[in-house]
Amino acid sequence: MLLYDDLVNLSRGNSIRVALVGAGFMGLGIAEMIAGTPGMDLVAISDIQLSRADKAFQSIGSSNIKEVKNIEEASKLGSEDKIITNNYRIIPRLENIDIVIEATGIPEIGTEVAYRSIINGKNIGTLNVETDVTVGHYLAKLAETAGVVYTVCTGDEPVVIREMYDFFKTLNFEIISCGKGKNNPLDVYATPSTLEKTAAEKGLNPRILTEFVDGSKTMIEMCATANSTGLSIDKRNMHGPSANTDEIANILCRREDGGILNSSGVVDYVIGDLAPGVFIVAKPKGKIADSTLKYLKIGEGPNYLFYRPYHLTSVEVPISIAYAVLYGKSSLACSNPPTTEVITISKRDLKKGETIDYIGGYTVYGGIEKFDIAKEENLLPLGLSEGAEIIEDIPKDTPIKYNQVIVKESLLSTLRKLQDRMYE
Repeated sequence: MLLYDDLVNLSRGNSIRVALVGAGFMGLGIAEMIAGTPGMDLVAISDIQLSRADKAFQSIGSSNIKEVKNIEEASKLGSEDKIITNNYRIIPRLENIDIVIEATGIPEIGTEVAYRSIINGKNIGTLNVETDVTVGHYLAKLAETAGVVYTVCTGDEPVVIREMYDFFKTLNFEIISCGKGKNNPLDVYATPSTLEKTAAEKGLNPRILTEFVDGSKTMIEMCATANSTGLSIDKRNMHGPSANTDEIANILCRREDGGILNSSGVVDYVIGDLAPGVFIVAKPKGKIADSTLKYLKIGEGPNYLFYRPYHLTSVEVPISIAYAVLYGKSSLACSNPPTTEVITISKRDLKKGETIDYIGGYTVYGGIEKFDIAKEENLLPLGLSEGAEIIEDIPKDTPIKYNQVIVKESLLSTLRKLQDRMYE
C-alpha cells in the first residue's frame, strides 16, 4: 500500500493534527502543503508576529481562527477552532496534537520547541538544521527514550541526500562522496549590508541570504548529513570545488582515481550547474552492476554520479510528517555520536568585550571540522555563538575556542553540555 493510500484512509475521520511554530516564508509554504495533503489538518500556528500566523491560516481558507495567550485559554476552545498565538511555548502543551513542526531557523527557539514537544509526548519535526547540528544527538536520544519521533524534515538537502544514501547503501554501493550544489559563490565575508540590495531584489531577508552566501548554511547542512549517515569530511571546511554535473564524479573521488579526495565516505559541496540539487558519487561492488551502469550510460566508472537536480524545501515536509506519525520513522536524525561539528570562525577582527551577533551576521561565519578534532581543539560550535561575549582579541579568520568567549546561558547551551558529557 502506498503512503498516499494510508493518508487517504486517514482523511475519513482520523487526520494527523499538526501544529506549526514559525510562519515566515517557509511556514507559509508548510501551511499550504499540509492543507492540500489528505489525512492532515493544521490546527495551530505560533509566530512572534501574530499577524503572520493569522495570514497563514487565512491563506489556506481556514475559519474559526482564535487567538490564545496561554494554555488555559487554548483548553477552552472547540475541536474545530484554529489556534494562533505569539507564545510558542504553548504549542507543545496543546492536547490532541500529533506532531509539532518547528520552522524558525533560530537555534534557541528550535531547541526549546523540540525539547518541550518531546517531554510532552509530541512528535517533533524540524526545519531548523542549526539546532540539529548543535544538540540533535541529545534530542534524538531523548525522543527515543520518550517513545516519540524527532526528525529533520525532508525537502532540505540533508534529508534528500540521506534518502539517496540509504538507496545506494541498500544496493551495496560504496559511497565515495555526497553533498549539494551551493546556490551562490562563496564569500565568507558577506554581511547583511553587503547583500542588502541583492536580498531586496530576491525578496529575501538579508540575514538569511548572508547565511547562505558566507557558507554557514552549507557547513550546517553538510554537518547534519554527515552526522546522520556516519560519513565525515576530507578536510576542514571541505573542498567546495567548482564543478558541473559532468565533472563531479571525476573530481570528488579518491586521488588514486584522479580526484581530489584523500579518502572516501565524505560530504562536500560543489559550485556549478547542480544547484539547487544534491548528489552522490558511488561505486558498485559487483562487476555485473558496473557493466550495467555503463550499458545504461550512467558514466564510464569506476565512480558514478547520481543526482537529483532539485530539493523542494517546505513542499516536501508532509512526507516527514506522515512517516513520523504513521510509521514512527525519522527522516533524519543523529542517532549515533556526531562525526562532524560546525565551528565558529571570525569574520573580522573581534575585540575583547564585543558580543557575537548571529549566524548570517557581521561577526562570524561557519566552518566544519571532524568532531574529534573540534573537541580536542576546544572549538566553539556555531550554534552556541550567538550572544557569546568575546573575552580576548581574536584575529580575522580564526576558529574561535570556548575559552575565548563566555557562552550565553540558555536551554540550548545546557543541552549541549549534557550532550558533550555523553562522549566523555
